[in-house]
This record gives sequence, structure tokens and C-alpha cells, in this order.
Amino acid sequence: MIMPILAVRDVEASAAFYTQKLGFNQDTLMAGPDGKPAFAIVSLGQAMIGLGADPALPARGAGVELMVYVPDGADLDALYAEAQARGVTVAAPIQDQYWGDRTFSVHDPDGFHITLSKTVRQVPMEEMAAIMRGEQPA
Repeated sequence: MIMPILAVRDVEASAAFYTQKLGFNQDTLMAGPDGKPAFAIVSLGQAMIGLGADPALPARGAGVELMVYVPDGADLDALYAEAQARGVTVAAPIQDQYWGDRTFSVHDPDGFHITLSKTVRQVPMEEMAAIMRGEQPA
């Protein structure tokens, strides 16, 4: 398992975004020496993301993209509708991808690009390679 740890301005606000807007669970919330939240872990199914306080970091999120596969049985379309209803700004609308996943993307409060995904069909590698070359699959 790999658990990315994202440097965020405000751990509490970031944890709230993931739990209240995207349906993650909050597994851990730890305070730093000043008593303010300094680290959190949020999860969705088997995917875990750490959130570490680094308010002085000048740039964050640029070039970082995370793909989170929702748990089996989860309704990705319902998660998408709930995220929109909760005011989440959508970076890429829900759609079926050529590689067989259904996805939508958002930006978290620190600008990290988060794609929620669910595999909806198995696509042969030859078909994916053809599409990437700009060819129509057979």
C-alpha cells in the first residue's frame, strides 16, 4: 500500500473537505505542539491520504494528481451528485474513460487534483494502445 501525504495549509479544513464533501472517513486527527490539528488520515475504501500541516509552503498541488478508486459497491454517480450538491468545484465532469474507468475530478482546498474512479469494464491493452495512437479500435 502507498499512502501519499499532502502538505496542506489547514489540516482541519482539508480533513473536513474530504469527509464532508467527498465522503471519506476520518481515521486519524493529531494535534501539534500548539494544540491545532497537525496531521490527519482520511480514507475511502482501501485508499488512504495523509494530510500534514505545512502552512509556509509557497506552492502546493501543482502537478500532483491522485486517482482514488471507490470501494466495490459504491455508486460513483451518486458520489458525483453529492459532491456537486455540497458545493465542490468539479475539475472534470463524470465520464467513461477509454481505459474502462468511469471518473470525475475535483481540486481540493490546496489545489491537489483528485480523481474518483471506478472500473466499469475491462479493456484489452491492444485496444487502449490503439486509442492512444489515435486509431479507432477494431
